[in-house]
Amino acid sequence: MLSAKHRLRLRSKAVGLALFVLPLPLLLKAILSLWTGDAGAMAASGGSWMMFTAAAVLARRGLQAELLESERPFLSGRARTLKTAGGVLVAVATAVAALFAAGHGPAIALAFAALAALGYGLLYGFGWKRRERPADVDGLADEAEPLLREGWRRLEQIEVAGRQIASGEFRQRLANIVGGAERILKLLADDPRDLRRARKFLTVYLDGAQKITEDYARTHRQRGASAELEQTFRTLLVDMENTCEEQYRKLLQHDVSDLEVQIEVLSTRLRREGVI
Repeated sequence: MLSAKHRLRLRSKAVGLALFVLPLPLLLKAILSLWTGDAGAMAASGGSWMMFTAAAVLARRGLQAELLESERPFLSGRARTLKTAGGVLVAVATAVAALFAAGHGPAIALAFAALAALGYGLLYGFGWKRRERPADVDGLADEAEPLLREGWRRLEQIEVAGRQIASGEFRQRLANIVGGAERILKLLADDPRDLRRARKFLTVYLDGAQKITEDYARTHRQRGASAELEQTFRTLLVDMENTCEEQYRKLLQHDVSDLEVQIEVLSTRLRREGVI
């Protein structure tokens, strides 16, 4: 049975593909116009098709980002921007196609554009959802939001770098680290009172995890990893897994007296390896 992460990944691959299929008749018309030598029809149809394709790319990226943000709140709001830009461009492309490729008048072209925008909004949403914020416990929401947003961004970068690593063991360990960090971020979002005491986790720990993963992925891709490098990376991943689990357990118990020491030990290791 597929995990939630795998289902999310499959959905992200399929979402928005219909937007690439619907304008294909315009591409066909442009090709036929080229065959018959009708430069005007070719430019109108080809230009409209390119605008629809650009709109599909924007919308698809926005929809993919929206799926990620549904699991990881407090991200940058990029999904809303991309989705809105894609919808606007769909409407403009529809108006251009109706006006120049189909030969309708301006009023009919605007009507088609309005219907296209409405259909896009009903199918994919209008992207106007209010951005989530952490729980405002003791007035800490404003302080928590940028830190949590940066934390989610770092997890996204770790996953991107991790997909470039061939070792199944390392990818699984990175998935464990990301999963553990997600639990901590959600815990802090629900109750930001431990935020100040977990600040080193959000900065030193996640920053180090991101950098070491990206560095290893880059080195592995360029010249392959030596046995020594693999063992060093494995040891650091194990340390980070353990630290992440301990951090979560301590936060649940509201007992963070020795977390600063644990994070400091890990940061010393990362500095010795040249990661931070």
